[in-house]
Amino acid sequence: MNHPRFLALVLIGLASACGKDDDNIRDVELRDEMRAFVIDLSTYAKAQNNNFIVIPQNGIELVSSNGDTDGSPELSYLNAIDGNGQEDLFYGYNNDNQLTPAVESQYLVDLLSISQGTNKAILVTDYCSTLSNMDNAYTKCMSQGYISFAADERDLNNIPNYPSTIRGENSNNITSLAAIENFLYLINPENFNSRADLINAISATNYDLVILDLFFNDNTTFLPSEIDALKVKSNGGSRLVIAYMSIGEAEDYRYYSG
Repeated sequence: MNHPRFLALVLIGLASACGKDDDNIRDVELRDEMRAFVIDLSTYAKAQNNNFIVIPQNGIELVSSNGDTDGSPELSYLNAIDGNGQEDLFYGYNNDNQLTPAVESQYLVDLLSISQGTNKAILVTDYCSTLSNMDNAYTKCMSQGYISFAADERDLNNIPNYPSTIRGENSNNITSLAAIENFLYLINPENFNSRADLINAISATNYDLVILDLFFNDNTTFLPSEIDALKVKSNGGSRLVIAYMSIGEAEDYRYYSG
């Protein structure tokens, strides 16, 4: 939160399924605790910067009072967030480059519609690598009104070569999540030799939104000037830059876990 030039924070790994085989009472308590956690984080962040954007990824069950598709919207939670991210919606649920089972896709779509019904942006990341599957992922998302990224690497370590022209590419100055038409998800810099290489590669693109880890490799953060550079598209338009943070799981490769 000490890096105000990052306009937003993506909350990753919120418990994509709330343990339907567990005790129902405990299940509800866990959902309530996670909702409260996100609300508190959002309240704090937006008090520091009212332009701060909070996008939980996965854990879409939290938008529903009972964690299921027939639950009523959890408005306190929904009012605290600006959108929802969802992985594997149409491709990658069981295996990369394979269609997600229709029953699973529909379950997630029905939950996403609760969030969408309160005017939240939906960002979908599908994992597929053949061109036909990537096209299909974009088409399916477009039909639902979602913003789509077809990732050809599960590690999210590259800028896909396809499509050669980004879906919805534009030169608009993007100042809000509602204005984006596409996004790049690149949180693993292993294929880039330096921060400068990564910044130059992203600067050569016209994505409306870029999701990055705040840290390049171990514990080296991006400088404010570097973040400002990332906010400019190749065509001169401005874009949003979002910082990734995992709050739903402890990742032992993070610098703060040692």
